[in-house]
Amino acid sequence: MTHDDLAQRLVSARRQHQLIETLEPERLPPDAATAYAIQQAVIAGLGTTTGGWKIGARTPGGATSGAPLPATLVQASPARLERGTFFRVLVELEIAFRFSEPIAPRAEAYARDEVLARVGQVLPAIEIVDSRFGEWPNVAPLAQLADSQNNGALVTGHAQPYPTLARSLDFVAPELTLAFDGVSILPEAPGNPAGDPRELLVWFVNHCAAMGITIEPEWTITTGSYTGAHRIDAPGVLHGAIDGLGEVEIEFV
Repeated sequence: MTHDDLAQRLVSARRQHQLIETLEPERLPPDAATAYAIQQAVIAGLGTTTGGWKIGARTPGGATSGAPLPATLVQASPARLERGTFFRVLVELEIAFRFSEPIAPRAEAYARDEVLARVGQVLPAIEIVDSRFGEWPNVAPLAQLADSQNNGALVTGHAQPYPTLARSLDFVAPELTLAFDGVSILPEAPGNPAGDPRELLVWFVNHCAAMGITIEPEWTITTGSYTGAHRIDAPGVLHGAIDGLGEVEIEFV
């Protein structure tokens, strides 16, 4: 099996809603560059376009990774989603961004100030975490990276102008609520492991530049969970809010 075959298997898993039950070690992407190439091949194989990205890091200043999201899986709140369209449903409350203009690749790296000057909007978001691998979460990290970094869907709240909130919004430790059918599922110590998620945008812009990808202003870039991942196993309404930013809601049926 070639790595193109893995991309095809991921496309088939989505289209046929059938898990990839096993992935032999020799079938794993050998490096991150191959995993990122598989991501792009899956988007093309699904016959859709990119609607956003998910990016994240486990520690402030730590190694960052990301994945493009199919445009069909980026939806506006309030959203009504069928649980049966996912293999599993885990939810995360996040802060997302959109840029104010296209950002084209260039040879010179983009500096932090250049990147943040191009941020146009900020918005609350709930990511649905899912995987096309039956053995998840016991799956090699490079396989998870190839599989859209475990993205199932993204639902976004109302966008606010970033320049207005750049100084007033607490990006590191915002006040949050997250409840399912009125019962709080917020952890005791919420927080984004990457710290200030805006720092991830610098990596993202230069990652896309290195891949020859032009970032479009309509893309939504979500930047990691403040709440960890909470599994949803029944129908109901999920409601999240970030103080000073807004609300986002999903009804699972």
